[in-house]
Amino acid sequence: MRVELERALTGIGLPCSQPTLEIFCRYYEILISWNRRVNLTALCTPEDFIYKHVCDSLLPAIIFPQAMSSLVDVGTGAGFPGLPIKIALSGVKLTLVEAAAKKVAFLQYCCRELGVEAEIVGKRAETLGQGEGRGAFAGAITRAVSGLTVVSEYCLPLLAVGGCLLALRGPQGEKEAQAAKKAFGQLGGRLLQVHPYRLPTGDPRCLVVVEKFRPTPAAYPRRPGIPAKRPL
Repeated sequence: MRVELERALTGIGLPCSQPTLEIFCRYYEILISWNRRVNLTALCTPEDFIYKHVCDSLLPAIIFPQAMSSLVDVGTGAGFPGLPIKIALSGVKLTLVEAAAKKVAFLQYCCRELGVEAEIVGKRAETLGQGEGRGAFAGAITRAVSGLTVVSEYCLPLLAVGGCLLALRGPQGEKEAQAAKKAFGQLGGRLLQVHPYRLPTGDPRCLVVVEKFRPTPAAYPRRPGIPAKRPL
């Protein structure tokens, strides 16, 4: 596994040291162990981990490194995409946001075992965005969380003006981004770019980048659960 992981990371332009590769391999071991009792991911093979988790997590950091200084990963689940970014790029100041208590326990254990420094917040994004996390980050990143209008209401309030939301989407990312432009505007954001890319497996993806150009109105985010029930 380590040989294939090394080859994959070199192939995407982010070669890692042997100690870092060892951390990634240990991460996989912990993930598989916990996944037997906590539903973390359906993608469990070594190849899934390397290409669909690690490479997919890291490509946005290569495409848009400007947002990596202080990064919040909203709805991180098993730590994707934030933890691979932190493992590969140790200088990133990372906050992981996850509301599910069992997944928070996994993240705490995982970070402790891997020696990874990250703040883990066991709250809803809406609560954080109306509290201590409001306007606190240069970058927000999400993967497989919700529709893009919902994601924007979770994330844009967390960003400082000038910060960027990095939303990892599927091949329909351009269409989704155009449909969400009104919501971006309501929240103080504007569509900066949609960057299509492919995983080393050939699977198509899109990175939607939304810049926060003015403060988010005080009414947003709405109370927990409302963004998903009544998207903007």
